[in-house]
Amino acid sequence: MRKLILASMAAVAVLATSLAVARDPIRDNRLVITPAKNDHFEAAEYTLGKAELYGYVSDLKETKKITGIVLSKGEKATDMQKHLIAITAKAQSLEAFIDLDGKMQTLVDPTPSPEAPTPPPIDNAGAAATAPAATTPAATTPATTTPPATDGGH
Repeated sequence: MRKLILASMAAVAVLATSLAVARDPIRDNRLVITPAKNDHFEAAEYTLGKAELYGYVSDLKETKKITGIVLSKGEKATDMQKHLIAITAKAQSLEAFIDLDGKMQTLVDPTPSPEAPTPPPIDNAGAAATAPAATTPAATTPATTTPPATDGGH
């Protein structure tokens, strides 16, 4: 009876270990995630939104030293999910990949962010160049000055 219990406990331990390894979302130093409903993601037993994904990736980059993110089942992902993976990977300085029907390829952001506006030119003095002021009646009227208040010489 004792051997049966020990054998059962050993089998449960092996099964639990294999399930834990099977749920590990990291393969080849890359986080493997799958698309879920409502622009969410699944990694192992976790369901992640945009903010949770960013935090989770940041944590794994520090603790597990991941080097990339793989969007598994990419054919089921929306453009927004692909975009979120691309910008998260870029922000974390990681590589982004997509698995389309078993073929791994680099993830290209389907909705790239608009380019940042060009800053105004700087003149030689180091100050930003400004357009000449418009001439309005208020701008052409000289300002009046008020004499300083005196206390009567006391």
